[in-house]
Amino acid sequence: MPTPTQPSAPALPPGLLAEDLKLLASPGDALPVVQRTAGSRGVLRSLARPLAPADDVTVLERRMRASLAATKGVGIAAPQVGLGVRAILVMHGARPSTPGGVADPRIVFYLNPRIVERSDEVTLDYEGCLSVAEVCGMVRRNRSVVVEHGVAGAKPVRVEATGFDARIFQHEIDHLEGVLYIDRVEGGLQPKDKLKELREQLRRDHPELVTMREVVRSAVL
Repeated sequence: MPTPTQPSAPALPPGLLAEDLKLLASPGDALPVVQRTAGSRGVLRSLARPLAPADDVTVLERRMRASLAATKGVGIAAPQVGLGVRAILVMHGARPSTPGGVADPRIVFYLNPRIVERSDEVTLDYEGCLSVAEVCGMVRRNRSVVVEHGVAGAKPVRVEATGFDARIFQHEIDHLEGVLYIDRVEGGLQPKDKLKELREQLRRDHPELVTMREVVRSAVL
């Protein structure tokens, strides 16, 4: 399957704009999740702007965390709540590392994340998305990635991720490039309520293509 072209670094004005600050100052805590509309070139299909050192991201992080907590998701990107900036939340440890183990999730906030290394080895799994209602689909992802994050002028921080954590990073960073998982689906879209069943079937039919250490979990990215 062809991989969507990844754009080069965006030539966009960095930082939170007036429209972002207005949204962040709106009443409430959780922001509504933006839903994909066929043919739309809105925030979900636009390159996100890099965050600048001068940006106060305290409210951004708080509201993104509240937005994720209001869902069943394991990650969220700023464009999914209407903010066109390069920030994501990733739930590490959303799946147990061993069969029968206990998940130990922790949610980490990342500014300006970018993937700098990808493993040659790939895995298949079914994904859903908070911004694409009612459907899911099988997506091929790199088994491991190395991600750099941080604002301009500061020394980049690197984090290595594998398995389901790596899949979340790839899904959420795609959002910052205006790419949705449906652009990468193999075999067509399926009803989202079949997600767990489809994952179990995939593991039975193609054990060589999935991360067998991971326990099936009906999570939405």
